[in-house]
Amino acid sequence: MPPRILITGATGTVGGALLRALATAHKEGKITAVAGARSAAKRERLAALGVEVVHLDYEDAASVRAAVAGAKRLFLATGYSVDMLVHSKTVLDAARDAGVEHVVHLGASGSDEQPYAHLIWHAYVERYIEALGFGYTHLQPKTYMRNVLAVIRPGSTVLRQFFGDARVAWIDPDDIAAVAEAALMDPAAHHQATYRLAVEALAMKDVAATVAAVTGIPFTYEARDPADLLPILLKSGMEPVYATNLARAIGAATRGEIPGLAEVNDTVERVTGRAGTRWVDFAARHRERFLVAAS
Repeated sequence: MPPRILITGATGTVGGALLRALATAHKEGKITAVAGARSAAKRERLAALGVEVVHLDYEDAASVRAAVAGAKRLFLATGYSVDMLVHSKTVLDAARDAGVEHVVHLGASGSDEQPYAHLIWHAYVERYIEALGFGYTHLQPKTYMRNVLAVIRPGSTVLRQFFGDARVAWIDPDDIAAVAEAALMDPAAHHQATYRLAVEALAMKDVAATVAAVTGIPFTYEARDPADLLPILLKSGMEPVYATNLARAIGAATRGEIPGLAEVNDTVERVTGRAGTRWVDFAARHRERFLVAAS
């Protein structure tokens, strides 16, 4: 019987990319890919990929136990709020009771010494995974390239961000998903591994220059004042504790106070056998998106 793999966060950026990657192996009978989602509408969209779908609501322990039943491998991704601690414990306790053998956890890159709540939350989840005795693979990505796509404005060729002139290490979420796929397909090869994920370090002005070179349109960068970030995050509905700590961390990054902010590695290439995505590759892949914004 093919191993059953439960993907939580299947409607998210990384979870969605992972599910699409696993769909082929599912159709070939190598695995049973199971996507968990809370709403019926989201489950219907996920089912279109040809995978199995289940109801999964972190606030409903019974739905979590039913979703994880029979699974041998688990991809764990939770939302950014202090609730992630309770949600992760609910899933992991059910996974332990169900006989799950390996957990791939989507965390964040940063040392345990950094005083930012969202990093501390992830560290707690990682330690709990280890304490329960699972085989595990911890994923610790740096800054998502897709964050830049999220802030482009129609009719504008200005990329606005809060990093100042700081060089930042970037990762394509599709590369994160590829590493997660490798770990879920062959857990023994990635047993007790912690993978920091960052392919290229660029300042935002260099990101804008790369996008301009790829599109042929003069994209530029405008540095925004980090002091303006917290009100924007709160207005967007972001959970206040997470928003406050994210704004603090980005402010520290612009002042050069985040250790290892620009550190990159070859993890994607070592794990997947292909080179990680650089900004020139990402801009080319999403060239139409930038062109539409510019127009």
